[in-house]
Amino acid sequence: MSDYGISETGFKRKRLDLLLEELNAEMKAVFGDNFNVSPESPDGQINGVISESNANLWELVEEAHNSYNPSAATGVSLSNVVQFNGITRLPATPSRVQLTLSGNAGLLIPVGSLVSTSDSSAQFSTEIDVTLDGIGNGVVFANAVDSGPVAALAGTITVIDTPLTGWDTVNNVSDADVGVEEETDVELRARRERSVARDAQAIIDAIFAEVAAVPGVTKTAVLENDTNITDANGLPPHSFNVLVIGGIDADIGQAIWLKKPAGILSFGTTTVQIFDSQGLSHDISFSRPTVIDIYVEVDLTVFPEYPAAGDELIKQAIVDYANGELVPGEEFSLADDVIYTRLYTPINEIIGHQIDALRIGITPVPVGTVNIPISATEISQFLVANIIVNS
Repeated sequence: MSDYGISETGFKRKRLDLLLEELNAEMKAVFGDNFNVSPESPDGQINGVISESNANLWELVEEAHNSYNPSAATGVSLSNVVQFNGITRLPATPSRVQLTLSGNAGLLIPVGSLVSTSDSSAQFSTEIDVTLDGIGNGVVFANAVDSGPVAALAGTITVIDTPLTGWDTVNNVSDADVGVEEETDVELRARRERSVARDAQAIIDAIFAEVAAVPGVTKTAVLENDTNITDANGLPPHSFNVLVIGGIDADIGQAIWLKKPAGILSFGTTTVQIFDSQGLSHDISFSRPTVIDIYVEVDLTVFPEYPAAGDELIKQAIVDYANGELVPGEEFSLADDVIYTRLYTPINEIIGHQIDALRIGITPVPVGTVNIPISATEISQFLVANIIVNS
């Protein structure tokens, strides 16, 4: 029986060096031990080409075999195999923001009109047609043209990119709801593992898994109070609170209802009405966590190998690390304190500098050098616009 291919312990692939060695040995077995198969010889060159082609075939067979293994599959193969668990890869979503418009009364501003931020030139496109009212004002939602975490702080969307006679101003009174990148393989594998708890008997685990599987949900946590008094998180006696980022309210409420135990209160700041199979209505509550903006300032001494765009690379590295996109398994998630020393990791991803000082805080111009506590109902948020690099 061959030691390579599919076995009880998995798939073992033949490597290029072994394939070349076997082919050379076969040639010598036919033509004699003195037959020249050195890499410099014509026959050796031919054997090298054939062996490389065979090695590529072995790699394809291995990828096909691994496509049914969630721990080894990647890309499209992983997207396909997780559907057996009733989930799909979360797509990238654009940032979304509410705009206030002004101009001539009765002016129609068509869907798809473009505006952008004054600081980063990030473009947003209006969702629907909007007609300015009798005094020339209007409100409309807009989505970022580029999917992913595109930041737009309050008061920064002031540039009109679609020229329209009679349209005078645009502004955003609040920060944009930041979008997300497409779910990575690492994130999808982790969510698949959590999803297998959807049929679990442990109710908290089952609720967590069901809500985590809702399209658009990026993070979730379930708090429980099984005591007879209100707990430190503000939960009433014998209740639970589901904290959710992303997803549609109605879908989240339905997911909670599917796993909610009878007679136990679902607590939270957002309530949706769910109808059971008898047509009776039930109020299902959950919470959207409070977002705590984190401000970072770092002082550097730079060396010749420091990249020309090093400051911007460090800012993005910090954001990626906080979102779990830089180091698999490391992020600041729901209720995670912001650990001061962990921020050295993304900064040091960029070469050519030494860190002279690092300051963090929850207000602009941070001065702190200690951890920032995040409560059970909060989540930290890192934005490139809130990071300063002095180099």
